[in-house]
Amino acid sequence: MNITDRKWEEVKEEATELLREYIRIDTTNPPGNEIEGAKFLKQVLEKEGFDCNIFESEKDRGNIITRLKGTGENPSLLLISHIDVVPADEDKWEYHPFSGELVGNTIWGRGALDCKSLGIAELMVMLLLKRERIRLKGDVVLAATADEEAGGKYGAEWVVKEKFPLIKTDYVINEGGGDGILTDKGYVFLCQTAEKGIYWMRLKFKGRPGHGSMPHEDNCIAKMAKAINIISSYSSPIKVNDVVEKFVEGFNIDKKIFDQNLSNQILKSIEDKKMAYWINAMMRNTFSPNIVKGGKKTNVIPSECYLEVDSRVLPGYEPEYALEELRKLLKDIVEFEVEIIQKSIPSQSPLESPLYELLEKTINDWNSKAELIPFMQVGGTDSRFFREKGIPAYGFGPLLIDGPYGEHLAMVHGHNEKISTDNLLFMIKTLWNIVSKFCS
Repeated sequence: MNITDRKWEEVKEEATELLREYIRIDTTNPPGNEIEGAKFLKQVLEKEGFDCNIFESEKDRGNIITRLKGTGENPSLLLISHIDVVPADEDKWEYHPFSGELVGNTIWGRGALDCKSLGIAELMVMLLLKRERIRLKGDVVLAATADEEAGGKYGAEWVVKEKFPLIKTDYVINEGGGDGILTDKGYVFLCQTAEKGIYWMRLKFKGRPGHGSMPHEDNCIAKMAKAINIISSYSSPIKVNDVVEKFVEGFNIDKKIFDQNLSNQILKSIEDKKMAYWINAMMRNTFSPNIVKGGKKTNVIPSECYLEVDSRVLPGYEPEYALEELRKLLKDIVEFEVEIIQKSIPSQSPLESPLYELLEKTINDWNSKAELIPFMQVGGTDSRFFREKGIPAYGFGPLLIDGPYGEHLAMVHGHNEKISTDNLLFMIKTLWNIVSKFCS
């Protein structure tokens, strides 16, 4: 399983060109058009003897799966990524977001971080397993799916529901973690072991219509404004679990942050404000009023309007708890009707498992001062579909973060997304060490 430095340089060059080509395939969701990305991956894999299946959940919503069989002596492992990317404002980028431009040792483009780089890293691990003739004791499955950026309905959710025998494994490595952040005590690598549930609500407010020149007290817009003000200033009670405890400990943050009375003071003292927002969201159920609609003419008081609220619910709660909490918050202020737009349950993978322990060991072997710490994804990933089936899933696409972590996070779904070729190789080598040990 030892690969020479010279061969790793060849891997780096190959992966660089593959990622550039992959980025050039515009899989912006909507509409997705992931079938073109799936065909590209299939072409690369079939050249090296892999049997691949492409499935379209709907026209042009492509998902690809391939499997390397093992003897069954060890657990099986799924390497998964998503093909789709979020939209990009071309005029805000230094280089075209779908150019795959190579500038020095940096690859630019939408998906360079989220998450076509992981897709290529996992692809290279599969190719190396075959090229190096590794005798596998556990199956290794590669999957790249559609629609993650819009909730996974046409991707991982559909595949798990319709093609589960083809994708089923004992463990999963997915996106959503792996960032190596340099701290005073050395590198801290994040591993996503939990994520919050989703509960999106449309709140409808009704009032008495009329002429705008004759205002009255039953204006639905005014009712909605009251609700927005209350929701946006509300902080749900803190609930701490072992994942958040280990995260705070790993970054040497004062544990008084878990005190209901002192938490805001500690959060304000954290220099990296994005980190502070993130920790706050890991400790609470959250409610964010994000879409408002109502009224058609300036001189007409509308009869109804609505507000869409993005709520994220911690592990340990049912998603419906978000509505209970919201009703209590607004019960004496305003009446409203509710339509549920989307929901998913919170999910969590164990911190004690053979795969998690190997992730820890691999990071420690790379650098004895490096540490792996778990965290909770406050957004959503495809990992939840596997956890719902009882399969532990870990978000781990290892990268070494250069500069402030907030600047790195700003590139994901932001402008000027890019990755260095050195970081791409680091991801491949680290995943290679994990997969080749875990499944052979």
